[in-house]
Amino acid sequence: MDTELRHVAPHFNQRPGNGSGVSTLSKRAQRILIWWAVTLLLIYALNLGLLFNMIPPPRATLSIEQISDWYAHRHTRIRLGAVIASWTSAFLLPLSVVIAVQLGRLEGGRRVWSIAAGASGVMSSIFMVLPPIFWGVAAYTPSRDPQATALMHELGMLTLATTVQYFIFMFVAVVVFCLRTPTMPHSPFPRWFGYFTAWVAVMFEAGPIAFLTRTGPFAWDGLLVFWAPLALIVTWFSVMVFLLFNAIKHQEDDDEATTTPPILAATA
Repeated sequence: MDTELRHVAPHFNQRPGNGSGVSTLSKRAQRILIWWAVTLLLIYALNLGLLFNMIPPPRATLSIEQISDWYAHRHTRIRLGAVIASWTSAFLLPLSVVIAVQLGRLEGGRRVWSIAAGASGVMSSIFMVLPPIFWGVAAYTPSRDPQATALMHELGMLTLATTVQYFIFMFVAVVVFCLRTPTMPHSPFPRWFGYFTAWVAVMFEAGPIAFLTRTGPFAWDGLLVFWAPLALIVTWFSVMVFLLFNAIKHQEDDDEATTTPPILAATA
């Protein structure tokens, strides 16, 4: 009697027809990365408001002496904020990885858009890391020349408000797959989210105008450069997290439903 044992490991089940293309283990890793990103973002946001005092941000019309005094009065607090930001400010990176994986699931073949989205997330993450570093440097030596402190302060504020160079590639990739007819079940990119993402992308492009003015809605503390993008990105991030969790849950359910049990086939 010739006995053949066929065993398909459930954790690495990648049936071509189940629409996953990604192992169950990978989906668990995606959940971990999403929670990691959410946790870091919450700490980053609290840090930005409570220790850096950047919500609301200092007025763009402050004089050099006022900026120096502003940092002198928050000397310890801002440096502590810089320490915490050093641990948390790369929150966008793990979320970008999951978005790229989910885009790649839908894209298949040569995953041009998913690579562009992942690269966009990595590069954009750098510009969330830099402002707290600049503010920490500004607060590091209260006795220095006020002009040097003002320079670091403006560098931090303008880096936060105007660096939109890389976000656009992720937004466009998401929009493309939201507007396409889904080729697989349980896409985390519905059509309505594509319209919302397009709106967020357009609003973000107002940021660089902060270089031209210190007052009004386009100043770095203005409605269209600070408050609107802040509200939109928090909303976009929250909705994106919900859609990803929901899609991954359904993809896992599909995997469990289609897992092939060990089969013991006996051939006489």
